[in-house]
This record gives sequence, structure tokens and C-alpha cells, in this order.
Amino acid sequence: MTEEIMILSHEPVPGYRKVFHIVVLVAVLYLGIIFLRPFL
Repeated sequence: MTEEIMILSHEPVPGYRKVFHIVVLVAVLYLGIIFLRPFL
């Protein structure tokens, strides 16, 4: 019996990586503000 290899692929969405990095940056800054607020 032969196994068939199935590949799941999609076309990349332009601008997705940039938006992802911006969202992660905002989340890290927000958490930093929350955690450092008692020391300010």
C-alpha cells in the first residue's frame, strides 16, 4: 500500500507579518507598563 503525501499550503497574505509584529510590540509594551507601574 502506498502512502500519499498531502501538503496543506496557502498563498501568503501581504502585510500580515507587519501587522503581527506591530500587535506583538503593542502587547509587550502594554505588559511592561502594567508590570512597571508600581515602581514608577
